[in-house]
Order: sequence, then structure tokens, then C-alpha cells
Amino acid sequence: MDLFIKCVMAVIIIVIVHYISKTENYYIAGLVLSFPGLSILAYYFMYIEHGASKVRETIYFAIVSAIPFVSFLLVLNFVLKSYTISKSILISSMVWLFLSSILILTWKNFS
Repeated sequence: MDLFIKCVMAVIIIVIVHYISKTENYYIAGLVLSFPGLSILAYYFMYIEHGASKVRETIYFAIVSAIPFVSFLLVLNFVLKSYTISKSILISSMVWLFLSSILILTWKNFS
């Protein structure tokens, strides 16, 4: 049931982003993507199942994981000047994947 609720929340967020992106305030779609709707549910269930210490550990990881995401956005902004949206997203995603991999490996070794 947890997975179903998370999937429904994801669909709702995507529908909201799609609607907002068609308005004059299309830029707000980026803000909606940062809404922690799925995280709220994940933290709640994690707390129930594993306690506060696991939630705190996950929060610390989430804070550090902003680095690959911000890097994705910066690279996307830069490469859009030279490439199509598809190629720009691919390049930015590769940067995100690389930095996320480093983050995960580092986290596993030091936590």
C-alpha cells in the first residue's frame, strides 16, 4: 500500500507540473518539482519502521544530495546554449549520475 500511495503522489505532482508549465507562470513548475510530497511519506513510514535516528541519517544524506541536483541544473543551463534539449538533458543527467555515484560510494565508506 505504501508504494501505491507514493505512486499516486508522484502522478499528482506530474499533473500539477504539466498544468503549471502551460501557464504564464511556467517557471513555478520548477518549484513544484522540489515539493517534498514523496519525502514526507517516506520519512513518516521510515520513522514508524526504523525510528528517528534513521530519519536523521536520511535527512543528512538528502541535504548532501542537493549537490548533484544543483550541478544538474547548472550544467543544463550551460549546455542549452549549444545543444538541443534532448542532448542537454542527456549531458546533464550524466553529470548527475556521476556525482550521485561518487556521493553514494563516499557515503557508504564513511557512514
